[in-house]
Amino acid sequence: MSEKNTTPKTGFDKILDFFNNNLAVNHPIAIAEVVERTGFSWSFVKKTLAKIKDDYDGFYFEKSGSTWIIWKDRNHIIKKLDETCSRFLVDDEEEC
Repeated sequence: MSEKNTTPKTGFDKILDFFNNNLAVNHPIAIAEVVERTGFSWSFVKKTLAKIKDDYDGFYFEKSGSTWIIWKDRNHIIKKLDETCSRFLVDDEEEC
């Protein structure tokens, strides 16, 4: 029987997996719930969420009143692409 060689997941990977596998689409939750369900500290979760917001599409992280809320608008959060076809679009309003 062969054993798979896997590297341990980082805290960032675990939180990203949590959102992809446990968070319902368009259903906001509070950071406190993420902390409770993942076991990570509030400050670590908030720092990680800020990085996810900057580097991934489909993920939202905002303050609502006195609570920070998180939600996603698709089944899986995906890393933002650096190079896409949109770089070829012209910004002027003239039609071809």
